[in-house]
Amino acid sequence: MTTIKPEIKVINSQDLMSKLMSESYYLVDVREFEEYNFGHISTAILKPSSQFKAEEWLNKTNIILYCRSGKRSREVAEKLIDLGISNITELEGGIMAWQKANFPLTK
Repeated sequence: MTTIKPEIKVINSQDLMSKLMSESYYLVDVREFEEYNFGHISTAILKPSSQFKAEEWLNKTNIILYCRSGKRSREVAEKLIDLGISNITELEGGIMAWQKANFPLTK
Protein backbone atom coordinates (compact mmCIF):
# COMPACT_ATOMS: atom_id res chain seq x y z
CA MET A 1 0.00 0.00 0.00
CA THR A 2 1.30 3.44 -0.90
CA THR A 3 0.43 6.45 1.20
CA ILE A 4 0.32 9.81 -0.51
CA LYS A 5 0.99 12.87 1.61
CA PRO A 6 -1.30 15.87 1.18
CA GLU A 7 0.21 18.72 -0.75
CA ILE A 8 1.21 21.98 0.86
CA LYS A 9 -0.64 24.77 -0.87
CA VAL A 10 1.10 28.04 -1.66
CA ILE A 11 -0.46 31.50 -1.60
CA ASN A 12 1.04 34.74 -2.90
CA SER A 13 1.01 37.99 -0.94
CA GLN A 14 -1.85 39.57 -2.91
CA ASP A 15 -4.12 36.57 -2.44
CA LEU A 16 -3.23 36.37 1.24
CA MET A 17 -4.16 40.02 1.72
CA SER A 18 -7.57 39.30 0.19
CA LYS A 19 -8.01 36.17 2.30
CA LEU A 20 -7.17 38.05 5.50
CA MET A 21 -10.13 40.34 4.88
CA SER A 22 -12.68 37.69 3.98
CA GLU A 23 -11.99 34.28 5.49
CA SER A 24 -11.35 32.46 8.72
CA TYR A 25 -7.78 31.19 9.02
CA TYR A 26 -5.00 30.41 11.50
CA LEU A 27 -2.10 32.62 10.35
CA VAL A 28 1.19 31.60 11.95
CA ASP A 29 4.59 33.28 11.88
CA VAL A 30 7.20 30.56 12.50
CA ARG A 31 10.16 32.95 12.77
CA GLU A 32 11.90 33.67 16.06
CA PHE A 33 10.70 36.20 18.66
CA GLU A 34 13.16 38.93 17.62
CA GLU A 35 12.15 38.66 13.96
CA TYR A 36 8.45 38.76 14.87
CA ASN A 37 8.94 41.90 16.97
CA PHE A 38 10.76 43.60 14.10
CA GLY A 39 7.56 43.32 12.06
CA HIS A 40 4.82 40.77 11.33
CA ILE A 41 1.49 40.46 9.55
CA SER A 42 -1.06 42.00 11.91
CA THR A 43 -3.19 38.91 12.60
CA ALA A 44 -0.31 36.43 12.85
CA ILE A 45 0.33 34.30 15.89
CA LEU A 46 3.96 33.58 16.78
CA LYS A 47 4.94 29.90 16.97
CA PRO A 48 8.73 29.71 16.42
CA SER A 49 9.81 26.68 14.40
CA SER A 50 12.65 26.10 16.87
CA GLN A 51 10.06 25.47 19.60
CA PHE A 52 7.70 23.26 17.57
CA LYS A 53 5.21 21.41 19.80
CA ALA A 54 2.78 19.07 18.09
CA GLU A 55 0.03 19.54 20.68
CA GLU A 56 -0.23 23.27 19.85
CA TRP A 57 -1.38 22.44 16.34
CA LEU A 58 -4.01 19.79 16.99
CA ASN A 59 -7.56 20.80 16.05
CA LYS A 60 -6.34 23.79 14.00
CA THR A 61 -7.78 24.23 10.53
CA ASN A 62 -7.07 26.44 7.55
CA ILE A 63 -3.45 26.98 8.61
CA ILE A 64 -1.36 29.57 6.77
CA LEU A 65 2.35 29.60 7.62
CA TYR A 66 5.11 32.06 6.87
CA CYS A 67 8.70 32.79 7.84
CA ARG A 68 11.36 35.03 6.33
CA SER A 69 11.65 33.37 2.92
CA GLY A 70 9.85 30.01 3.06
CA LYS A 71 12.35 27.45 4.37
CA ARG A 72 11.18 27.24 7.99
CA SER A 73 7.50 27.41 7.08
CA ARG A 74 8.00 24.46 4.69
CA GLU A 75 9.70 22.46 7.46
CA VAL A 76 6.81 23.14 9.86
CA ALA A 77 4.25 22.31 7.15
CA GLU A 78 5.94 18.95 6.56
CA LYS A 79 5.88 18.19 10.30
CA LEU A 80 2.17 19.02 10.41
CA ILE A 81 1.45 16.73 7.49
CA ASP A 82 3.37 13.96 9.25
CA LEU A 83 1.02 14.49 12.23
CA GLY A 84 -1.98 14.02 9.95
CA ILE A 85 -2.91 17.70 9.80
CA SER A 86 -3.92 18.87 6.35
CA ASN A 87 -5.24 22.05 4.76
CA ILE A 88 -1.90 23.79 5.15
CA THR A 89 -0.87 26.77 3.07
CA GLU A 90 2.38 28.69 3.09
CA LEU A 91 3.07 32.24 2.01
CA GLU A 92 5.15 32.16 -1.15
CA GLY A 93 8.41 34.02 -0.54
CA GLY A 94 7.61 34.56 3.13
CA ILE A 95 7.58 37.95 4.83
CA MET A 96 10.14 39.19 2.29
CA ALA A 97 7.57 38.83 -0.50
CA TRP A 98 4.92 40.47 1.69
CA GLN A 99 7.18 43.49 2.22
CA LYS A 100 8.14 43.61 -1.45
CA ALA A 101 4.41 43.90 -2.25
CA ASN A 102 4.32 46.93 0.10
CA PHE A 103 1.84 45.35 2.50
CA PRO A 104 1.89 46.59 6.10
CA LEU A 105 3.69 45.08 9.06
CA THR A 106 2.77 45.41 12.70
CA LYS A 107 5.49 46.03 15.26
